[in-house]
Amino acid sequence: MKYETLKTILLIFLVAISIYLTWSLWTFQVNYETIRNTETPDTENVEPKELKEIIKPMKIFLHDNDLYSGTTEETEIDRIMNEIGSFKFYEIGAAKSYRDNDWQKNIHGSKKLELYFSDLIPFDTFKGVIHVSDKKVPTEEFDQMVIDISNPAQKVASVYFINTKAKRVFSGSASYTGLQAFVNKINNKKDLYEPYHVYKLNNKKEILLPTSIQTVTRYSYLWDKNDLSIVENFKNALFPVPKIVEKSQEGSNIEYQDGTSFMRANLDRGSIDFFNPSESPGIFIRIKNLIRQSNDFVNNNGGWKDDFRYFSTDPNKNQVVFRLFKNGIPVFNTKYPDHIADATLNWGDAQIIYEYERPYINFSSLVPIDNGEVKLPSTDMVLGYLEKLDIDQQKINNLSVGYQLDYDSMRKVLNFEPIWYYEYDGKWLPLMSEDIKGEQHGLE
Repeated sequence: MKYETLKTILLIFLVAISIYLTWSLWTFQVNYETIRNTETPDTENVEPKELKEIIKPMKIFLHDNDLYSGTTEETEIDRIMNEIGSFKFYEIGAAKSYRDNDWQKNIHGSKKLELYFSDLIPFDTFKGVIHVSDKKVPTEEFDQMVIDISNPAQKVASVYFINTKAKRVFSGSASYTGLQAFVNKINNKKDLYEPYHVYKLNNKKEILLPTSIQTVTRYSYLWDKNDLSIVENFKNALFPVPKIVEKSQEGSNIEYQDGTSFMRANLDRGSIDFFNPSESPGIFIRIKNLIRQSNDFVNNNGGWKDDFRYFSTDPNKNQVVFRLFKNGIPVFNTKYPDHIADATLNWGDAQIIYEYERPYINFSSLVPIDNGEVKLPSTDMVLGYLEKLDIDQQKINNLSVGYQLDYDSMRKVLNFEPIWYYEYDGKWLPLMSEDIKGEQHGLE
C-alpha cells in the first residue's frame, strides 16, 4: 500500500472519530434520575400540610343565653372546621370598635357558636381555611369567630370576626344549604361539650372556663435518644448539598455546618436548632406572609409528622410559633429553653430563614409504657391561687389546661403531665398542681 493511500485512510478515520465525538457531545443527556438516586441522601417522605390542617381553633364554645358549653375534643373540632369549610362567607365589612360590656351582650346571646383561636389570624391567610367569595377582604386580623346559629332554617347566618387585642369586630354573612343539619349534629354531640362559665381574670379580662373538675390522661413513652436517623433526615432536608456538610460532636450536641448554615442537635432534649449566621433578624413582615411562608418552609424541609398547630406570631421578631397538641390540648416545655414542644421560625432580612428550632422526635412513633388519669385542681382553686401571686394581675391574659412535656433521663422516658397554665405578659407559665393544692390546704 502506498504511503499516500495510508495517510488518506488515517485522515478519513480521524475525521470520522471527530464527527462521532461531536455528535455524542451535542446529543448527550444527563441522567438526572440516576444522580438523584446515587448522590442525594434519602430524606423521609412526609405529606405536606395545608393551612387548614395547622390553623385550628384552640376551643369551640356554644352560647345559649346564660348557658355555656365548650370542647377541646380534637375530632369534634376537626368535624366542625371541615363543615365550615363548605360555608360561603361574604360581605365582610369594615371593622368597628367596641367596648367590652357592649360586645359581651352580643356574643353571649342565644345560639352562638364561638371559635376561639390562640392568636391573631389574618383574613387573607384564613382564606386558605374557609371559602370567602369577596374579592377583597380586610387587611387586619382576628382571634375569635362567632356564628349566629339561632335561625338555621334560613340557611344564612350572621358571622362576627373579633380582634380582642384591638377591640375591633368585623361583621359578615355565611350561607350554607346544610346549616340546619350542621346545627342538628352539634346538638346530637352535646356529650362532647362540657359546662363552662364566664370567669373574671382581672379588671380587664373575662374568659370562659370549665366549671367541673378536669380529669386528664397522663402519658409516658419510651424514647431512644441514640436513634439519630431522624436527625440525619433533617440534615439532608435543611442543607442544600448534604454531602459537603461537616459533622462534629461535643458531649450531647451534634453540630453540622456547610460554611453557610449551621445546625445543632441536642440529643438529651431531642431538639434541633438550624440557623444562617450570615442572616440577621429581618425587617417587619406582614403576619399573613409569615404564617404562609413558615408552613411552606416546614413542608419543604422535613415536614410535619405530628399534630402541630399555628399558635402565635411576633411580627416585631418576624417569628411564628407552631405548637404541639395532644388530644386537643397544647403541649409546653417551660423547664428548659429547648424547643421540644414547638416549632419556632424566625425570618431574616431577605425573607430567608434566620433560625428554625423544633423537636426532632417523632412523637407518633413512640412506644407507650404508662398512662393514668390525673384530677386537676378546680377552676375556682386556680383563680384563687393566681390572685395571691405577687404579679401584675392585669397582665394575666389567659388560662388553660396544658401538657408539661419533660424527659426522665434515668428511665429514658418522655412524660406528658397535665397541669394548668396561665398566659402572663405574652408567655405561658405553669401552675403546679401541688402548689395550688398546698395553698388550698393552708387556708383550711
